[in-house]
Amino acid sequence: MNQFFTVISELERSLHNIVQAQPFNIAIHDQPIESESLEKLINSVVSEGNKHRSPTWAAHMTAPISAASMFGQLVANLHNGNLLSASLYPVLATIEKQLLSWFSQLFHQPYGHFTCGSTYGNLDALWQAKKHSTTSRIVYASTAAHYSIAKACQILDLELRLIETNDHDQLIPSALEAACRTQTPLAIIATLGTSAAGVIDPIAACCDLAKRFNAWCHIDAAWGGALAILPEYQPLFALSGQADSICFDPHKGWQQPKPAGVLLYKKNIEPMLSFDTNYLESPPLNSLVGSHGGELFLALWFDLIINGVDALSSRFKQRLEQANAFSDMLADTLGFELYRSETGIVCFSLEPMSALNTLVDQGMISKANIAGKPVYRTVFCHHYVQAQTLMNEIAKNL
Repeated sequence: MNQFFTVISELERSLHNIVQAQPFNIAIHDQPIESESLEKLINSVVSEGNKHRSPTWAAHMTAPISAASMFGQLVANLHNGNLLSASLYPVLATIEKQLLSWFSQLFHQPYGHFTCGSTYGNLDALWQAKKHSTTSRIVYASTAAHYSIAKACQILDLELRLIETNDHDQLIPSALEAACRTQTPLAIIATLGTSAAGVIDPIAACCDLAKRFNAWCHIDAAWGGALAILPEYQPLFALSGQADSICFDPHKGWQQPKPAGVLLYKKNIEPMLSFDTNYLESPPLNSLVGSHGGELFLALWFDLIINGVDALSSRFKQRLEQANAFSDMLADTLGFELYRSETGIVCFSLEPMSALNTLVDQGMISKANIAGKPVYRTVFCHHYVQAQTLMNEIAKNL
C-alpha cells in the first residue's frame, strides 16, 4: 500500500501546484482528444477546484481532501462491489460494519447506514417517521432548516410548518411547543448547525417535545455533526442520542469527498418483504439506499486508518480555532455586527452591505440571511483557511 499511497501523495502535490489555467473549450468528438489539448483541459478543471486550498477560501462548505481520502476513493472505484451481495465482498462488508459501529458510538445511536448525503438522509428519516405514525402529516422545522427538509416533505406528501427563530436563527422552543399543542406533529426537525449561521437548535427541548407528543424527532447534523469527534461535545451528542434519527455529512465537516453521508437511528429498519428479491441472498433494508459499495465510506475509512482519528480531530480543531480568531478580529473592529457559532461559521454585517461584494465575486466569502437580515458569511471549512489572511483581504476592501 505504501507504493500506492506515495503515488497519491505525489498526485496531491502536483494538483496543488497547478496554476490557474485559461478557460478551455473542447467539443466531444468521435475520436480521442489530442494529448496537448487534454493536458490543457485537465489543468483547467483542476485549477478550478484548487481554489478550495486557498487561505481565503471561506465562501462555502467545500474543501480539499487529504491524500489518504483520495486513495480511499480510488480504491472504492477499483473495487466497485455491491454490498447488496455482501457475502461476495467480506472485506468491504467488514469495513462498512466497523465504520458504522464507530459512528454509532460517536452519535449514541445503535443503528445506521451510509447515504449519498443528508438530502437523502433527511428524506429517509422522514420516510421512517411517516411509517411510524398514520395520525398526522405535519412536520415542524425552523425557518432556518435546510431546504432539503421542504423537498422531503413535498416528495412524501407531508405538510411542513415552519417555526420562528430568534435573532441568531435558533428555533424558539416556546413557539414549537405552542405549535405542537395546536396540532400534534408527525415529526420535529432540529438542526445541529444551520447552513447560514452554523447555529445549533435547542436539541433537548426538541427531543422532549417529540417524546411528549409521540412524534418522531430527527436531527439534521449535516454540518454540525463534525463536532462529535471532539470529546468536549460528547455530552451534546449523548443528548442527541434521544432523537429517533440523526444524519451527518463527512464530506462537509470532515473534508471528505462526495458522496459521503450517514444516517443513524434508534430502532433498526426492517427488511423489505413486499417485493420478490430472490436474486439477492437477503432482502434489502426498507431504506432509500440500494446498490452501493465503498464509494460511500472507503475514503473516510482510509483517512482514519492511515492518519488516525487524532489527525482528523486536529484538522477540525484548527478550523474552529481559526474561526474563533476571526470572530475576535471582527469583534475588535468597529462597524461589524457579529454572529458567532460553535461549528466554524462566522457571519457579520456592516454598512454599506455592498462593501465586500468584490470578495463575494471572488469566492472568498458568501452572502446569506439570518432572521431575515442580510449578512456576509464565512465558512471555515478546512484547516488551510487563515483568519488573519482573510481579515487582511476584508480590510483592503473597506
